[in-house]
Amino acid sequence: MEDFQEKRKYFRVDLIHDIPATAKISSINNRKVEVEKTFPIAILDLSTGGIYAFFPVDIPVNIVIIDIMFTFENEEFSFNALIIRKTPKDDGFEYGMKFLFHSQKDESRITRCLNQYKIKHTRFMKIQLDLRKQKYIGCFVKGLELIEEPAYLITSRRIVVATNKAAQDSGVKLGERCYSTVAKRHHACPFCLLEDAKKADHLLETNAVVQEQRCKARWLYLEDHYMIHYFTRKEGLKDE
Repeated sequence: MEDFQEKRKYFRVDLIHDIPATAKISSINNRKVEVEKTFPIAILDLSTGGIYAFFPVDIPVNIVIIDIMFTFENEEFSFNALIIRKTPKDDGFEYGMKFLFHSQKDESRITRCLNQYKIKHTRFMKIQLDLRKQKYIGCFVKGLELIEEPAYLITSRRIVVATNKAAQDSGVKLGERCYSTVAKRHHACPFCLLEDAKKADHLLETNAVVQEQRCKARWLYLEDHYMIHYFTRKEGLKDE
């Protein structure tokens, strides 16, 4: 039962599109704040345990609880969430937040909607790309096939949108985050150079450990937030 609860706690889906939401500050340092002003946010990732979202404002970590209102799978949600991490961006901040559920019913409802979303988009393999993006993918996939190792075309949000045959054969799934479907992690890999790759005009590489195997991880930024990502593995060399 505990294993089930733990898995459910971390159950998440990779959103094809951001979810628009509204937020307002509820409390600071456990003191209620009476403020009616709200601000728009964009939910980037959603799980049973919390969200990862973009805010246009700077808010302290670990002391502020936010009220978040959003619609997901045709249902209205209003949750309290504690800000637990923050990443500065050019035009705002990305925040990791933990839901503070007031009832089991709230947790069950968001879990049910997450399941519905995952089933729907897995069944139809929906990666909703406009024609311009589809044109890019068609060109880049040819480049992926020149790489012997499993190789992936990913977005700046780490979503896998195309692979070569070697990656397909290894079971990599389109529409999921690379760290989830390739490295089997809940969060971005500690060795990830994606942010650096977006600013580089050449191939970046670093030593990495993926599923207990040492390898070289490589990123090559292309254009329009797309990049090629692959690993060169060394057979038989295990992480200690």
